[in-house]
Amino acid sequence: MKNQNPQTKDAKVFDKRNFYTEDDSGKVFIISLLAPVLVSLLVFLIGSAIIAAAGGDPQTEINSVWFQAINSFLTSISFVGVYLIYNKVCKIDNRAVDFNFKIGWKNYVIAIAIGIVSLFGLQQLISLFDELWLTLGVELQELSITNFGLFALYTFTSAITPAIVEEIVFRGMILNGLRSKFNDYASIALSALMFALMHGSLQQLVYPFLLGLILGWIKLRTGSIIPCMIVHFTNNFLTLLLTYLLGSGALKLPVTWWSIILAIVLACLVFVIVYLLDRFVFKHQSKTTVERKEGKMSLFLWVSFALSGLIFLYNLVALFV
Repeated sequence: MKNQNPQTKDAKVFDKRNFYTEDDSGKVFIISLLAPVLVSLLVFLIGSAIIAAAGGDPQTEINSVWFQAINSFLTSISFVGVYLIYNKVCKIDNRAVDFNFKIGWKNYVIAIAIGIVSLFGLQQLISLFDELWLTLGVELQELSITNFGLFALYTFTSAITPAIVEEIVFRGMILNGLRSKFNDYASIALSALMFALMHGSLQQLVYPFLLGLILGWIKLRTGSIIPCMIVHFTNNFLTLLLTYLLGSGALKLPVTWWSIILAIVLACLVFVIVYLLDRFVFKHQSKTTVERKEGKMSLFLWVSFALSGLIFLYNLVALFV
């Protein structure tokens, strides 16, 4: 077997670009909105056929916790397909999402701390929004974890998997691409909004947006999506752990003027802590920089926001019908 010519190898590497543009951000967001829906539909059809062939009741089995967990895992994994296939087709280096493990052990510790602070600091504010949605007649989904088996299952499908794949897409691909057009603050805000709209529901709108702001800041400050994955995982895992140990709604306080004031103070405290970390802990780290281009915003970005808005409105109307 002949060895590949080194010059040919170098040419292939050179053909790939190691950056994303805002055009990529729009395309990736559109695909990320559609891919989970298509995968979920496929899982439903195949699952129904298999259950019916086995003599079971598809309606009962499909509504079971285990089937829903499998569906959640597979729809999350579709983001991996978006990442790999898009990069392959568009000739983008897979490392363009900034896999950088060499960020220092202190940054790993800080990432875990931010995950904990974000959860407890924003929990009460989110609880108030939940009460608002209930007042408006929105039926909220309450997570119930009754045994360790379910806890382990949810940890894999709702903590580990999303922390990896969603950060690759939203902080690795989309945020990086937006920075080619917008300044850092606008890029973080837009990517956080996309992250929130991706969840497609009123209940999961506020918290993903606030968390997305924090995750975007961490990505730009460290130049790596690894600490973002750690914050994301820590946040989701602690939510599951507390639900398992204390039951759903255990951290909620009665809605009073004091609880409202407390919620606002705690939420502000989260961002104050993040600012202090930025000011004193990361002061020797420079933000990653990109060259921004002038001109009109990508058509695909407009389309992606329009599509995500339509999906969100459809789900919102469905709650009241």
